[in-house]
Amino acid sequence: MERNILKDFFEYMKGKRYPIDAYFLFVHNDYNTYSDDPHLEECFDIEETHEILDSVSDIFSTVSAIGSEKDFLEWIYIHENINKNVYVYTMAQNVNGFGRRTLIPALCQYCGFYNLNADAYMSAIGCNKETMFKLLIANNYGSLLAPTIFINSSQLINTRDIYSKLGDQIVLKPICESCCIDVLVLKNYTEKELILSATQLIEKYGHLMIQKYILGSEIGITIFCHNNRMHALTPIEIQFSNGKNHLTHADSYYENFKLVPCEIPSEILSACENMSYLLNFYCTTRYDFRYNGTGFFLFDLSPNPTINGYTSSNLAAQCSLKCDHRGILRLMAYEKIASLEPSFD
Repeated sequence: MERNILKDFFEYMKGKRYPIDAYFLFVHNDYNTYSDDPHLEECFDIEETHEILDSVSDIFSTVSAIGSEKDFLEWIYIHENINKNVYVYTMAQNVNGFGRRTLIPALCQYCGFYNLNADAYMSAIGCNKETMFKLLIANNYGSLLAPTIFINSSQLINTRDIYSKLGDQIVLKPICESCCIDVLVLKNYTEKELILSATQLIEKYGHLMIQKYILGSEIGITIFCHNNRMHALTPIEIQFSNGKNHLTHADSYYENFKLVPCEIPSEILSACENMSYLLNFYCTTRYDFRYNGTGFFLFDLSPNPTINGYTSSNLAAQCSLKCDHRGILRLMAYEKIASLEPSFD
């Protein structure tokens, strides 16, 4: 299946003249965006930014990095009368809230720019884990999900219910953040400890989710969308280092883990493809599982995962498509360029 993707792209590239006369913009948060904030973990430094631009520098005539949403708005204003196509890859976000990643995709839609990955709808749903989980449960995928309880500021924290459903090892985290931001693991917790930790998260975000902590392997499955079809790329296991068995924003750097290709049952890969169809995630999406030796449990998913060279989604593309670290972004670019041309089929 994956080789068909490559065949299509190679066929498409034959006879094409590159670079095309168009703009490519990488919109992100640089390290001037925040100060002393957990979201610093999601900012891009100069080397990472250069890697993104280098991946497509021979495809587009002009490539630029824009280090904030404000700067992107200024770029739009300055280029108000632009007569070239504009292609955008964005990882920029507001600090908090369910819409924190929707501004740039929405502006792309408004301005007629070509957004390479998740649109505003996908970005908004992808920042609301409660909505995603409830949609999956309603469509018979509940058995694949890690046992989870959602709590908001209007609800009481029922410690007995949490303990009876989730056990004495749990994960607390915001509903609207990526898998590492403000994550807290409690083991053999007391009632006082649980209430204090949960209350602090609710005060900060207005909500939280509590999951059963599943000890075992952590596996990421990246779904690549091509010709409106979903393709599961090579599964990647995260092998933790330094005695860790999970990551938070404070230690989620690549020296604390290594990434290794692995094999998992084909029905899990098919389930990820089908979940992308169900959620209307027609974009590159990563599904994060824990495997405890007997079952796979989905604890998070992202319709706009980071694709830097040291990430699981990047390695998944390298293994499946026999490309280098630039490959996944190049394929996303080709996919969008090809959408302006007749179908591959």
